[in-house]
Amino acid sequence: MMAISVTALNRCKIVVLFTNYGRSKMKNNVLLRAHYTINAKGWAKEYNFSQIEAKWQRYWASQETASLQEYRMNEKKKKFYVLSMFPYPSGNLHMGHVRVYTMSHCVAQFRKMQGFQVIHPMGWDAFGLPAENAALERNCNPDKWTYSNINQMKTQMTKLGLRFNWEMEISTCLPDYYKWTQWLFLQMFNAGLAYQRQALVNWDPVDQTVLAKEQIDESGRSWRSGALVEMKFLRQWYLKLSSYANTLLSGLEELHWPETVKQLQRRWLGKKNLVEFEFHLKDNQYAEEYKKLKVYTDTPQFVYGTTYVAIALDHPLVSVVMKNNSRIIYNREIEFPLGIDVISPLNGRSIPVYVANYVLSDFGSLAILGIPGHGGKREKAFAKKFSIPVLSVVDNDSTLIDSYQFSGMSVDEAAVAIIQYARDMKFGGYKTLYKISDWLISRQRFWGTPIPIVYCDYCGVVPVPEKDLPVRLPDYSSINRSKRFNLQDVSQWVTTACPSGDIGLPHLMRIFCVRFSCGRSARKETDTMDTFVDSAWYFLRYLNPENEVRPFEKASVDHAMPVDLYIGGIEHAILHLLYARFVNHFLKDFGYISNKEPFERLLAQGMVHGLTYKVVSSGKYLEKNKIELKSNQVLEKSTGERVITSWEKMSKSKYNGVNPQDVANTYGADAVRLFLLFKAPPENIIHWDVETIIGMTSWLNRLWKMVTESKSVNKTKVSEESCNKYQKELLRATHEATKQVTNSLEKTFAFNVAIAACMKLSNVLQDIPSEIAQKSEQYNESLRTLCILLSPFAPHIASELWSVLCLKFGLGNSFVLDQQWPTFDNSVLKSEEISLQIIVNGRRKGAITIPATVTGNEEALLRSVRESKIGHDFLRDRTVKKVHIAKHGRLVSFVTEP
Repeated sequence: MMAISVTALNRCKIVVLFTNYGRSKMKNNVLLRAHYTINAKGWAKEYNFSQIEAKWQRYWASQETASLQEYRMNEKKKKFYVLSMFPYPSGNLHMGHVRVYTMSHCVAQFRKMQGFQVIHPMGWDAFGLPAENAALERNCNPDKWTYSNINQMKTQMTKLGLRFNWEMEISTCLPDYYKWTQWLFLQMFNAGLAYQRQALVNWDPVDQTVLAKEQIDESGRSWRSGALVEMKFLRQWYLKLSSYANTLLSGLEELHWPETVKQLQRRWLGKKNLVEFEFHLKDNQYAEEYKKLKVYTDTPQFVYGTTYVAIALDHPLVSVVMKNNSRIIYNREIEFPLGIDVISPLNGRSIPVYVANYVLSDFGSLAILGIPGHGGKREKAFAKKFSIPVLSVVDNDSTLIDSYQFSGMSVDEAAVAIIQYARDMKFGGYKTLYKISDWLISRQRFWGTPIPIVYCDYCGVVPVPEKDLPVRLPDYSSINRSKRFNLQDVSQWVTTACPSGDIGLPHLMRIFCVRFSCGRSARKETDTMDTFVDSAWYFLRYLNPENEVRPFEKASVDHAMPVDLYIGGIEHAILHLLYARFVNHFLKDFGYISNKEPFERLLAQGMVHGLTYKVVSSGKYLEKNKIELKSNQVLEKSTGERVITSWEKMSKSKYNGVNPQDVANTYGADAVRLFLLFKAPPENIIHWDVETIIGMTSWLNRLWKMVTESKSVNKTKVSEESCNKYQKELLRATHEATKQVTNSLEKTFAFNVAIAACMKLSNVLQDIPSEIAQKSEQYNESLRTLCILLSPFAPHIASELWSVLCLKFGLGNSFVLDQQWPTFDNSVLKSEEISLQIIVNGRRKGAITIPATVTGNEEALLRSVRESKIGHDFLRDRTVKKVHIAKHGRLVSFVTEP
């Protein structure tokens, strides 16, 4: 190790070459050139973040990351899997991205310094509609557009000091990923959990494609073609999510998630106990497809007052009845008589069936008994709208009337008797139901995972054999892109040979294992999967991204799972988390993995909001330069219209977004990171605030000066007693900061508290007299500890300051991110003296310092107060009527006579 004196360093500008990195290793023995701008007076006075951040980013990029082979070799080492929700590669990071990735990086770096085997991967949720739209608008390939965006976002992450296990990187649009998404579908298909049925979709008759609700304007027209949107029944693929409702609900109790998120999932799953009755369809006109209709109620005692049955528009019966009239003009409030009746098994009465909106808000595609005579406002309003009779089956004495053998019973007696009767006659009884419906995964899109199904006129629906996976997407150039973007337009891709071996063969041939390959002309499924399927298992593929034989190794998954900390936006609290849990539960049930729940702990971070300007009359959003302030009112410059200001989620359309890279170029990446972590607790919304980020840059500059500048020595001598006092204060402050930062990163994830603790320690260090600082080993140790504590939050400046300390104090060549995390000693935190607050007659008079041992001795504590200047000024010659000691002896209140 080379030793360089500070004096020598002060004489000229130099480049120091480190040749020994301790635990750090570099590819091809590359030397790190640590550039320090040094002149005759010492280091540069200002922290040059642009130079220093670029330097450390180059160094980190050159480092050799842990390989997957090394990961497997260290399976006995205690692991910590920290995961941030992977992004859609839109091309630019937004502040919400930076906030969540900074949090995960902080925790990952902290756990690494604690000695854990840290798993901190990153990938791309790369399929989806935006890439299709971009391809149509730009006449380019969606894959090339996506890969270009991925490269751009990776560059942005690097410039913000964000580091991940890039050797684990995955992208859902690559065949080596979606091959295994298709494999997952086949496992569910074989288990009876993937099926087809008719579903109601929003249909654009011009572009001949399905639309999401967000693509329909307020007038019911397609945002792209302008066509009046229709509602059409299409045969769609579903996954039986409802089969797992109970286990998904009960599993929430095991999770260390925010209660708000768990409650959202409970409401979405929606367990409810109802009474079920089976009604037959009148005249059996749909007997081949639909013989019975199961209807539900929570008031069985009033069942004889039923005058209609209400079902949801997406109920399977609707598609059966309307198969010859399958298109309806789009209407969010659509309600109508279905044109069929059902027969009540209780009295043989014919009851009409209606499509009703209010059923959608209850339990998806259920059929509900309409009993307007004893129902709520919505049932009464519906009956009035369609002139449906309203019957009352209870008299003034709360006994049943017009209810056949149950007439004369009390309401409570009738409920029990009617349910028992339905059980005995085998047409009803209690039923536990769940609000959650099955997961519709079909999408009529190109840029998605093809569903691995083939349709053969002879064999029927045939799953693609696993050996033939992946079913690849066709070449984009073969698609007619003039109007739409759909796989069914690629005839050469759609046409295939039936892969069936024995499906459709005669029974005897199957018995004797006679297998033939069908080979007839068949058609591939042209729907692709919902992108939520891709993201429902990505955390497992990270662990074996290069595995060509299976989606993941069970041993690797069993070692790494569950994810110890999952970080993402609260907006994903329902669907993504529910789907991921469903897939994980399925894989556990069928023996592919050992852990049922994928995410042990969840940190749901709030959004980043920007100041927004909106015209009151039109709701139009304005850029800041389009408004002006007149007479204490905000107005639009061009029209004089009144403008309201509000904090809203950052968006380009609202002109309130902030480009993270622009801010980093202005203030530095570390300042951006510190702002996002310090501004508010992680679960809270952040309001973008330039003043706070400027405050962060000021603090970083103070740190820079404190470390790089030598304090001028005051000629006044400091007593040994004072020296010892400062040493003890500094030791306690260092352990206190270490405890607060450790607890914040390990338990509470209160990053703002951790950064405040670092600031507090830096203030204590700054207040240490120069005479003590220059000869105090504790001062040097506290500086080093501060660098380590700061490193997860602001890695660039922490790395640079550590290098400065290594040179100034001859500490050798090491790197702060390779250091062991410091520990704290609770016994050190016990102060020998405390501050005692004094209140007299309800008014605070000040505080005195007393020995900590006095707090447990009331007589000694009161004596200390009376002997103090405050006691002399406010208690002398006064009669004390009452004394109250609070806060463990840190506050005393006196009530005296006037």
